[in-house]
Amino acid sequence: MKLVVYLYLSMIVLGVQRGQAQSGHQVKLSANTNKDFISLDNDECENPEKANENSPTPAKVSSDIWLQTNQAWPSVKRSFELYPSPAMPHNVHTVAECMHVASEAGDYIFKKLAPLPGLNREAALLELEAVAAAGAGQGLGLESGLGVGVEEQPEVCGLYVIGEPDTIVEITMKHYDANCETGALMAFVDGWELNGEYFPGIKDHHRPLEERVYEFCNNYKQWPRISNKKFFRSSQNAALLQYRIPGRGSFVANVRFHKITQPCNVLVQDTAAVYKMTNFGQARNCTISALFPAVVSLASLRIGGKGVRTQPKVNYDCQTFGDRLEIGGSSGLDANGLELASAVCGAGNEPGPEQAIFCGVSTVRLVSTGRYQNQAALILRKADEQDLDIATLMCAL
Repeated sequence: MKLVVYLYLSMIVLGVQRGQAQSGHQVKLSANTNKDFISLDNDECENPEKANENSPTPAKVSSDIWLQTNQAWPSVKRSFELYPSPAMPHNVHTVAECMHVASEAGDYIFKKLAPLPGLNREAALLELEAVAAAGAGQGLGLESGLGVGVEEQPEVCGLYVIGEPDTIVEITMKHYDANCETGALMAFVDGWELNGEYFPGIKDHHRPLEERVYEFCNNYKQWPRISNKKFFRSSQNAALLQYRIPGRGSFVANVRFHKITQPCNVLVQDTAAVYKMTNFGQARNCTISALFPAVVSLASLRIGGKGVRTQPKVNYDCQTFGDRLEIGGSSGLDANGLELASAVCGAGNEPGPEQAIFCGVSTVRLVSTGRYQNQAALILRKADEQDLDIATLMCAL
């Protein structure tokens, strides 16, 4: 009942506002239907002064509503924004290369359309004409040239993600269209894979390889359908999203980076930086790898037991010690195939000599038994021709 009375009075208020738009007096409306209610006729509306003289003083009631007729209708406060402010810019990247290296957060979009049949036929005819022309130039018949045709195999490509040394990678598959029936396949790799070798190495990672690689595709025959949104996290600052899509297909992968307090394996993307390595008292191997020839020098070192640390100089010949810092290089990602330039142990706070590693992958590996708190700080930069005089290792090309 109160709601009905309130709505009725609201309609009266709107009518009074229209008739009293130019007046400056105040009108008091009572929610009660008794004698205290003030009614305004046409004469009073036209002569507001007369209305004020003849009108009695209204009684005070708790449910009164006051209206200032010379003011605009107050703005309505909403619990939400009708037109919200634009969101922060979101990075969107298009994956156009087969080996796409990503170091920024955002969405990475790949889309492949099915080739048109007519284009395939024209391409095949052009290929046959080229083979026939090559065969005629070499004195061969067309029949002998047709035998060289080999069916093209689908290419395996990858989105290689790399972050800062103290971060891990998070990849969320917002969408993917990789039909299992057509031979399409996708895989998340905890680390990087290149030419069959992995970073971190198989023996240096705390998880076995079968747990580091997760394969998936769309099985459209399966019922009920399973959501194709997937979520992955790496153990270091490097991760890989591989895909093999022979026909049409697409995916949208969101990349984010999260800070961690105890980084172990680091893939280097900066050409010159200072890196700190420590085992945090654990029995594990930590690796810093750079995908270029590098110059390495030690800024400080504390590796091994008291007998090694009390030596007057840092020992660069510690291959037989259980706790050591290995400096070397290899042609692949796996540090287990590392060619050693030096193995360091001991303690020291003075900068050590520079060592140039001319290999496809330059690696510094901290090997720890877990009995000591090992730590090292090193400076790494890209090597050039002027560093040949300080080269301690040159890998076969």
